[in-house]
Amino acid sequence: MYEAQYYKDIKNKRIAIFGITPPPIGGVSVHIDRIAKKFTENNNKVYHFKTEFRGRRYLLIPYLFYAASFLFYNKIDIVYYHSSYLPNSFTEILFLSRIKNLFKFIKFNFILVEHNCRHMYKRNKEDLCKINKALENTELVVFLWKTTYDSYFNNNIKFKKYIIDSAFLMPNISNKNEILKTYPQAIYKFINNHRPILLVNASIISTLEKDLYGLDKSINATYNLKKDYKNIGLIIALANIGDQKYFESLKEQIKKLGLQDNIFFLLDQHEMWPLIEKIDIFLRPTLRDGTAISIFEAFIFKKPVVASNVCTRPEGSIIFDINSQTDFVEKIKEALK
Repeated sequence: MYEAQYYKDIKNKRIAIFGITPPPIGGVSVHIDRIAKKFTENNNKVYHFKTEFRGRRYLLIPYLFYAASFLFYNKIDIVYYHSSYLPNSFTEILFLSRIKNLFKFIKFNFILVEHNCRHMYKRNKEDLCKINKALENTELVVFLWKTTYDSYFNNNIKFKKYIIDSAFLMPNISNKNEILKTYPQAIYKFINNHRPILLVNASIISTLEKDLYGLDKSINATYNLKKDYKNIGLIIALANIGDQKYFESLKEQIKKLGLQDNIFFLLDQHEMWPLIEKIDIFLRPTLRDGTAISIFEAFIFKKPVVASNVCTRPEGSIIFDINSQTDFVEKIKEALK
């Protein structure tokens, strides 16, 4: 299985990782948590700088000087920046990548790690000019998957040096039983009483007129499949509810379809990979997507993955047409054979 490689040759350095760490549990935060452990195993000293600070939008200047002092105080050798999707991110990159040339007492390599293939297509011309300027002093861009590279290339973003790598890193399997203890006992009863078990997950309910993570599609598919699989179960793993109104509408939809006994909401912050071992099919019916680490976690346990055709998916995924609920159901049936 293709794992991230960009940490392997980095040893005996003082490393700053700019980005989010769990909680919340999501693709970016899980990657950062695991890559930090890999760096530490290579005898590096790792420092975390949390970039998802609400004040960064309104208190940008004090925030930037705080970030600079963090680098100076900890005598950082390499910065790995994982937050290009945030407001003012490229202003931050421009500032941090330039100060090492302005002050002799601050010397470090600046590396951008790009997770998101979507935000670049939303940028205006002014943003794109700022991004090109910011990357002039960046030693390396690590693109996690080719789709992220394509988003830069298609928008004429220039960079000195780049690599295309994987976002996936193996979890620590020895922690499985400890993580399973964090799940509510009710989920084990649900799993024992249902077969087949489908799993769909979301870091937060997100709707842009439509359900971004395809929770509604998964509920409707469960309804369609119940005709042939009376004891079918769907687990919806939801780290954060987010849109409470839409969450209530999902529960109302479940009630109308008579699926109260067939669907289980696993709420709050839980690592998903130990649960995947206990299910039959992992669903990824997203309207948009990025690296989707959870797909690789399903492959660890040799579980079929049914995923939408909205982006390039890992080899071995069963792909369905995002615009066809019928195709979604048929592909799940195919996976169950």
